[in-house]
Amino acid sequence: MAGHARVHIRLMALVLVCGAPLAPAGAQLLPASLVGVVRDSSGIAIPAVEVRYKGTDFLSVRTNDSGGFRMINLPTGLATVSVRRMGFAPATAEVRLRSGRTDSLVFTLTALATTLAGVLVEDEYEARSRRLLAGFWERRSRGFGYYLTRADIERRAAHEFVDLARLVPSVSISTRGGRKTIRMNRGAGRDCPPQYVVDGMRIEAGSPDEFTPQDVEAVEFYSGPATVPPQFAPRFNSYTCGAIVIWTRLPGS
Repeated sequence: MAGHARVHIRLMALVLVCGAPLAPAGAQLLPASLVGVVRDSSGIAIPAVEVRYKGTDFLSVRTNDSGGFRMINLPTGLATVSVRRMGFAPATAEVRLRSGRTDSLVFTLTALATTLAGVLVEDEYEARSRRLLAGFWERRSRGFGYYLTRADIERRAAHEFVDLARLVPSVSISTRGGRKTIRMNRGAGRDCPPQYVVDGMRIEAGSPDEFTPQDVEAVEFYSGPATVPPQFAPRFNSYTCGAIVIWTRLPGS
């Protein structure tokens, strides 16, 4: 009888071990997916928002007309997802993606408070521009960079932001990873990306496809560190060089 009991215990232990929910050694994890939506503080969907996924890989997509986005075939594990669009404060979230599962995120972006409010509608357009963009016009008068006004942008009939940079000295346009990029030439075959600044705020790891000529009032190009105004200079030890300073459209324009 005692021998029978010991056999029974061993059999139960074997069943428990075999039935434990442990992944077998060398089991392959299935790719994960991520879906989400980006809205403003009023709950209205925001299209054309850049959504960046950064985990063991890097991926970037844009939201559709309904503010939605979808990323597939992602590695599992902890990842950082950031969203940004001109005119809104950027947002970031961490998500742990699971094997074979679809996780979701909802972002609510806050519109940036403009410092250009309070302008009288009856003001002449040029007078408003020179008053509200006084710093731009003052730097333009010095001539250390390359400057485009709204009138210049309209004359070029540019469809993409990179088109605004095509005639800028010491600036080149190339395609990297399927995306057009603007590079500052440093001579001897060396180049690097610029520091983007929008309405006085630095944009980290910026890309020209985040901006559209229709949204730009004025733009300043500075190809080297000697010409960049101190307030727009890249941070110490930054991989960027030079700067592209963008000013968004004036209210009522």
